[in-house]
Amino acid sequence: MKFSLRVTLTTILLGVILVTVAALGYYSYRNARFTADDLTRQVLEQTSLRVDYQLNDLLREANEQSALNLALLHKGPFDVHSFPPLAVYWLDVMKVQPRLTRLSLGLEDTGEWFYVRRRPDGKLAVGELRKNPQTGKLRLRDYWPEDYPNGKPFSEHADAGDEDPRTRPWYVAAKTARRQTWSETYVFFGTEGFADVPGATCATPIYRADGSLVGVLGASFALSELCGYLQELHVGQNGYAFVVEFRADGSRQVIAHPNQEILLRAVRGPGKEDRRELVPIEELADRRVPAFLKSCNLPADFHPSSLKGMKRVEFRHDGVSYLGSYQCLSRDDTPDWLICTVIPEADVLERVYRNNRNTILIGLAVLLVAVLISLYFSRRVARKMELLAQETEAIGRLEVEPLPIVHSWVREVHHLAVALEQSKTSLRSFQKYVPAELVRVLLSSGQEATLGGESGHVTVYFCDLADFTSVSEKMSPHQLVQHLSDYFGTFSAQILASGGTVDKYVGDAIMAFWGAPLPHLRPALAACTTAIRNQQSLKELRDRWQAEGKPLLFARIGIHQGEVVVGNIGSARRLNYTVMGDAVNLASRLEGLNKYYGTETLISVNVYSEVLSAVVARPVDWVSVKGRTEPVLIYELLALKGEGPADGEELAELAARALERYRGRDWAGAIQVFEELLRLRPGDGPARLLLARCLDYQQSPPPEDWDGVHRMEKK
Repeated sequence: MKFSLRVTLTTILLGVILVTVAALGYYSYRNARFTADDLTRQVLEQTSLRVDYQLNDLLREANEQSALNLALLHKGPFDVHSFPPLAVYWLDVMKVQPRLTRLSLGLEDTGEWFYVRRRPDGKLAVGELRKNPQTGKLRLRDYWPEDYPNGKPFSEHADAGDEDPRTRPWYVAAKTARRQTWSETYVFFGTEGFADVPGATCATPIYRADGSLVGVLGASFALSELCGYLQELHVGQNGYAFVVEFRADGSRQVIAHPNQEILLRAVRGPGKEDRRELVPIEELADRRVPAFLKSCNLPADFHPSSLKGMKRVEFRHDGVSYLGSYQCLSRDDTPDWLICTVIPEADVLERVYRNNRNTILIGLAVLLVAVLISLYFSRRVARKMELLAQETEAIGRLEVEPLPIVHSWVREVHHLAVALEQSKTSLRSFQKYVPAELVRVLLSSGQEATLGGESGHVTVYFCDLADFTSVSEKMSPHQLVQHLSDYFGTFSAQILASGGTVDKYVGDAIMAFWGAPLPHLRPALAACTTAIRNQQSLKELRDRWQAEGKPLLFARIGIHQGEVVVGNIGSARRLNYTVMGDAVNLASRLEGLNKYYGTETLISVNVYSEVLSAVVARPVDWVSVKGRTEPVLIYELLALKGEGPADGEELAELAARALERYRGRDWAGAIQVFEELLRLRPGDGPARLLLARCLDYQQSPPPEDWDGVHRMEKK
């Protein structure tokens, strides 16, 4: 039984639409819970990651500052018994690190305590708890920075024995652990009418050479900032996040909540003064918190560090269903805190149910419109196809007289009509001309490219973007391509202008080389100059991107030169002109080492020896990269001579002197020069890394056969 095209098209179209609408409705209904779960997982996961990042950022500041304070007291210009110089330094630190609440030093022998603290009104104050030589009691004095140490204190307590730091949680924690550690959350005592606030302290013990305790350094921050962050954090429409601390005595305490006021309660102190303390979870005003923790079913001996990944929970409170998650902090050197996130189930499911209803209604409307449209257009398409079928039959009979082309708004039908008319034209021509060779063209390209390569000395360049994955996740594919075009276009133009060859693009990475296929007089200098111009251009692009609200891109570059195989590599059907060899691998490894050392551009000693008269570069380290046993001295490329900062030459000289002492096992001398370098260039990545390495070697020297080479175990 045969059906007409009109009936066939109408039936197929309506059948497909009916099946599609039914499948969409059924699929939407069946997958409502799955969609809700996926949306909830994304919301909870993103919220936990954001809180985790905020917490780790706070904790990292305190960790790093504590370690730096310890290093400065051990080998730096400061002494535990002379606080004024240290106070000046700490005041500067507190100005550039506004999230720190207090930096302090407590002494074991006397119970004396010195600190720089940030008052709740934002002002900085210097305090010292010293023994009164007349009464023998501990006297607490607070000074404004400009009045310390010889001016008049703005606050003074003649008998402040209860402020003895040796009894404080942070001091006891460091003394017990005998290493840098985090205290449990406790309430900072308020003064001069300011309310008490909860906080935590990174405590670092100081030991003498004989192992006896000198005192404990503290770097503290109040949790009010985190509470403020949680208050501004949007979790769905009505969700929120909070943080729970697991204490050594087995108790649990909420230390951060969007409503900070519910965390503390007033109590009467031993001297009948009003104090505030953290509210137990069982008495917390937000009753959803205890319900959440109860649903987690955490055992009494549960420890956050044993938790792997994010865990999901569901619970009900006051007749409302909630979805939640909990996970520990992602870093190892952090307190025992648990990030908890709660969101009402209705925030997610209501949208899903609404989408299901809309899908069904829209599907029915589409079906109705499709019935009308299919009836109209199928009739028109069928008529054109009938005419083309008649012409095809005529061609089969060699009836090729020209006729008006059958025009149709359907592209394929129109192309078929044009093709039929062209076929008729060809057939009319073939009736007059033979042979068929007249319709073929022979193309000649001269010498054919063949497989093969030869040895050559080239300078290899690798460039890759830092944290590109996080940038790409924030942009659509089209936006990402447009954004990368500025970077690729600028860098490639500068490479080509300097006589280089752009080998390939791999994702966001660029590989290039100088010295092939055409020789280059100074390939190493051309590569270094290009790298410097690349970084300068990228900085200008970042200024423009920042004004346009686009993500900022940062590039890491590695350059090495040596013998390679250069030529046509691949197969007989597909060739690629490229370079291969150990020099290529090392250049790639140098690019990756930038992340480890905190630099932007690294070059090998092979390159530096060729360009030292034209560039400013500082030695970084002797390195043996993964997959290569021979060590290499690497340099950070800073600038072209005459263009860089005024202190560039001094920085390079200090770096060379520090590295020489480091390789000569003169740890104290190397530490001194690295600290001088850090004062010249605060935050310098290589200096901080090698300073920490020297401090470790000073405590645990390397073996006698140590050659000063740092061996990378990872790429």
